[in-house]
Amino acid sequence: MKKTGSEQVTPAEPLERARLQAEVAKQRVRIAKEELKRARKRLKEAKREAKRARKHSAAARKVWKRARRAQKDDSGPGREKKRAPRAKRRPVARRAAAAQRAAPKRTVRGARSATTGRAVTPADQAA
Repeated sequence: MKKTGSEQVTPAEPLERARLQAEVAKQRVRIAKEELKRARKRLKEAKREAKRARKHSAAARKVWKRARRAQKDDSGPGREKKRAPRAKRRPVARRAAAAQRAAPKRTVRGARSATTGRAVTPADQAA
């Protein structure tokens, strides 16, 4: 007697093999995800380390510049060390006069007296 397609018995081996391949694929996915997590952690740590290195580098550069500047100031024969800038000795009145000269001329209507600060009237200008 001849067997039909519905009566054929399929061996279990290919089915089992496919199931095992699917499990292996799942494991590979899980491993890849774990590696990705670890790689992200390494990247974060590398960024933190780079930030620390930049800070350290900037601080070291500042120290080096200060030392170089100090060495330049000390090495010159007969040179004085730089002092803090002194306050200018010009009196306030002289500064106001200089500012008055530098300021553009105003019209009669908007002019103000330099000494009193009040509006200049035409009668004041005539005098």
